[in-house]
Amino acid sequence: MITRVRIWKIIQPTLKIFTYSLGGLVIGLLLLILGFDIHYKTYAFKGLSVAGIEVGGLSKGDMIEHLRSHLNLEALNSNIVLEFEGNRWELPLYRIDAYVDIERSVEEALESANSMPFYKRWLKRISFQSIEEDIPLCVRYDPVLLDSFVKEMKGYIDREPVDAAIKLEGRRLVFVNSRSGWKIDADELREAIIHTLSREDRVAKINIKVTPPKVSDNQIGKVIAVDTTNHILTLFNNMQVEKQYPIACGQPAWPTPLGTYKVTAKLMNPAWVNPGSSWAASMPPYIPPGPGNPLGTRALATSAPGVLIHGTYSSWSIGRSVSHGCIRMYIKDSEDIFNRVSVGTPVLIY
Repeated sequence: MITRVRIWKIIQPTLKIFTYSLGGLVIGLLLLILGFDIHYKTYAFKGLSVAGIEVGGLSKGDMIEHLRSHLNLEALNSNIVLEFEGNRWELPLYRIDAYVDIERSVEEALESANSMPFYKRWLKRISFQSIEEDIPLCVRYDPVLLDSFVKEMKGYIDREPVDAAIKLEGRRLVFVNSRSGWKIDADELREAIIHTLSREDRVAKINIKVTPPKVSDNQIGKVIAVDTTNHILTLFNNMQVEKQYPIACGQPAWPTPLGTYKVTAKLMNPAWVNPGSSWAASMPPYIPPGPGNPLGTRALATSAPGVLIHGTYSSWSIGRSVSHGCIRMYIKDSEDIFNRVSVGTPVLIY
């Protein structure tokens, strides 16, 4: 028993020295590791890149200079172009106070690596492991100005579809070409702009929802337009002139009514029935088809009361305002247009 006590008294100081030495060694090692980690916090991990540019192993200052020398700053500082199916709109960077912040991009790259747990970070550093991570460029812009621009673009782009039409506005013939409707999503447009701000390719392909018109230019079909001033009847087919004919129209006392009408019937070899008007008081109640018939060989009845487009044997009247409201044509012309149109064809008289 006495021997054991003596042995313990002999080795106890040695154990204390060993324990203190080991503790000091551990503390020293920990301090070394901590100092190592603190020192390399401003250095990029191996494999780290910013906007596809390798910056691994570089200090913060060297990363900034390296990016400045490898990025196409001229492109990154140029305006953005928004594009859709050949249509292009330019967005000047000053409109939204936009620029690429290289310094902040480097800080985010370092923060990304330093955000991992200490032990994991230390093991990677001490073993020189790669993290293989690419950090996007940091882009600054004014959200309020960007929202204002997006709203402006939406107001410019959004539109309802327009159907093709030939119509009258007063005594003027108007052609309305068809147009597809457009609608853009504001959030998608905003994201497309933000995404492009950090790219050297400054063209942003935007998405616009297209609604086709119900009636396109090549679907409008036949339209008869009667110019009573110049005594010309024009037959349009899908917005294009198919044929023109000289005509006679109503005299001042019996004018051809102006407006929008349609063909209601097609009459081949029509008979003439006295309408009972004052101008027809001296005429017979009925004239059968044949030479001398006031309606010629063909007639197109219209929805304008009492108005027909018909042939006439009185060739001398063509080019004048001498009829009692009807629209006269040469016999050959009335037969020609008769075969070109159908019931329901619009008739515009102006």
